[in-house]
Amino acid sequence: MLTRILAILLAVAAAAWLLARAVLPPPPSAALGGFGHGPTVVFVHGLGSRAEHWLPVARDLARDHRVVFVELPGHGLAAMPRELTLDDAALALDRAIREQGGEPVVLVGHSVGGLVAAAEALRAPARVRALVLVETALKPQLSVAERADLLAALARDYLGTLRENYIAFGRDSAQGAALFAEAARCDSTAMRAWIRLAVSADLSARMDKLEVPVLAVVSERTWPVGESWAACADTLGYARVPQTTPIRVANAGHFIMLDRPRLLADAIRRFARLPQPSVVAAR
Repeated sequence: MLTRILAILLAVAAAAWLLARAVLPPPPSAALGGFGHGPTVVFVHGLGSRAEHWLPVARDLARDHRVVFVELPGHGLAAMPRELTLDDAALALDRAIREQGGEPVVLVGHSVGGLVAAAEALRAPARVRALVLVETALKPQLSVAERADLLAALARDYLGTLRENYIAFGRDSAQGAALFAEAARCDSTAMRAWIRLAVSADLSARMDKLEVPVLAVVSERTWPVGESWAACADTLGYARVPQTTPIRVANAGHFIMLDRPRLLADAIRRFARLPQPSVVAAR
C-alpha cells in the first residue's frame, strides 16, 4: 500500500513539473535596444562575452541598418533560467526579435551565440532572413573523453581552466588576458552551465532543415589555408546546411568582430543582398 501511495505521489509530482514547464513563459528577452535606420541586424554575443564587443561592427552597419544587441541568458542584465537549454536560450532570443518589430532580421551570432542564433533560425525561420555565424561550431568539437576532462578541470580549478581557454581565444596574449578578465566576472554558475551546453549541443544533423542562407565567418586559425571548405564544414557541422557562403578571415583570433570589424561589417552588408552562395577568402 505504501509503495502504491509513493508511486501516486511521484506521478503527481512529475505531472506538476511538466505542467509548470508547459505554462511558464519563456525566459525574458534581453534586448538592449539599438540604433541606426534600415533593415534590422540583431547581434548575439558569445559565452563569457558582452554585447559591447559588437560595437565596432555595429557602428559601421548603422549607417544603413538598424542594429540591435541581445544578451545571452546569465550575462549582463539577462536572467538565467533555472535549467539552461538551447531551446530556452532560443526562445529568449525569439522574444527579443519580436519586441524589435517582428520583421525578418539578419541574425548575427558569435561562437555559442551563433549556436543559439542557428537554433532560433531552425525553430522560427519566418523571423530570420539571413543568418551570420562568426566562429560558430554547430556540433561538439571535443570528444566525450575530452569533454569529461574539461568539466573535471573546471571543477578542480575553475579560474585557471577558464584562463587557459580564453587566453587561447585572443589574437595575442594581451587580448586573451582581457577576454579572460571579462569572462571571470561572469557568474560562475551560469558559465559552468553554458560551458556544459557548448561542449555537448549538436545542431548539425538538423541543419538540412534550415530555410535561410548562412554566412559562415571563420578565422584562419579555425579554417587553415590549404584546407577545403568541405573539410572545415564537416568538422564544424555545416556539411548539411543548404545555403552557405563561407569566408576565411586572416589576421584574426576567435573574436573576429574585435580584430577585423570593418571587414566583418562589409561582409554582413554584402551578404544581406547576396543572391547566390559563394566562397570568399578575406585578407
